[in-house]
Amino acid sequence: MGLGGEGVSSPRRVSAVSGEGQRARRGRARDHSKDQAVLEATIKVLASEGLAGLSMDRVAAVSGVSKVTVYTRWASKNALIGAALAYLQVDHVPKGTGRVRDDLVAHLRAMRQQYYESGGMALLGNCLADEPSSGELLARIRESTLLPRRAHFAEVLRAGVERGELRTDIDVERATSLVVGSLYADHVAGRPMGPDWEESVVDDLLRGLRA
Repeated sequence: MGLGGEGVSSPRRVSAVSGEGQRARRGRARDHSKDQAVLEATIKVLASEGLAGLSMDRVAAVSGVSKVTVYTRWASKNALIGAALAYLQVDHVPKGTGRVRDDLVAHLRAMRQQYYESGGMALLGNCLADEPSSGELLARIRESTLLPRRAHFAEVLRAGVERGELRTDIDVERATSLVVGSLYADHVAGRPMGPDWEESVVDDLLRGLRA
């Protein structure tokens, strides 16, 4: 319609329509499945193409979500990376049983499952292979994922010491590295990791740690 006469909405009408639209947008439930698709696509691109291959448009294409959706939810690439790494954090912490063996097995199994389902192992390997240029990303992964996960294992070991299940002179951080590091080492070496892999790792570790 033209710019004159009845074709021009009054300022009051424009304001009312705008307000109604804002209320509708505020009332619409956010589709969290799109968030998950974008974050998983971000991890996938980082794992396969590294930081250099990551862009908002690339993530949109891989996730099947519109560019508008990606840019609306995350204002920058750094914000998107931060959200993706937070998504990689331990999303399920096994409930403690009060038995050090069972708790270590549960944590190791949860770690293995999440790494394989999320592509976290490939992402970490990519960063290590290109550490000079991916140092910042590796530091973010360390702070958001690796250290919090280690803390859960260390907590189980300290509780075992306090209950008298483990020797009082053990180095908790070293023992944590041994159990967590088994996943990285066996994966890289291509060793078979069957359904009882977690139990065998923990049993081998505890032979030298029990009180």
